[in-house]
Amino acid sequence: MRLAAAFVSSLWLVACSASSVDPAPSSVPLPSSAVVVDDDVKGPKKLKGVPPGHYPPPGQCRLWHEGRPPGHQPRPQSCESLVGRVPEGAFVLYNDDAWDADYDWRGHAARHAGSVPTAILRVFGGSQP
Repeated sequence: MRLAAAFVSSLWLVACSASSVDPAPSSVPLPSSAVVVDDDVKGPKKLKGVPPGHYPPPGQCRLWHEGRPPGHQPRPQSCESLVGRVPEGAFVLYNDDAWDADYDWRGHAARHAGSVPTAILRVFGGSQP
C-alpha cells in the first residue's frame, strides 16, 4: 500500500512540474550561427496565362500587361529599348520567363548570384549590368 501511495504522489509531482514548464522562453538568445530569415523580402509575382507563341524570340524582350488580351500586348523588341520604360504592374517576357517589374531583381541577383540574366538586370536597373 505504501508503495502505491508513493507511486501516486510521484506521478502527481511529475504532472505538476510538467505543466509549469515554459516550452519556448522568449529570453533565449539565438546562437551566433543562427540563420535569420528576412520576412520583408517578398518573392516576385507569378504571371499565368501567356499563350504559347507569345514569348519573344531568343534575345528579345516583350512587355506584358496582366489582364490585357494577348493580341493587345506590345510587340517584342530589343531589351535595351525597355531600359527605364517598364511600368509598375507589368512583366517583361524574356527567354521563356516572365520577370515581375515590381520585384527587386538587383537585390535578388545579389542574394542568388547568376540567377538573373544580365539583360533583365539592365532593363530593371539602368545601364549597369
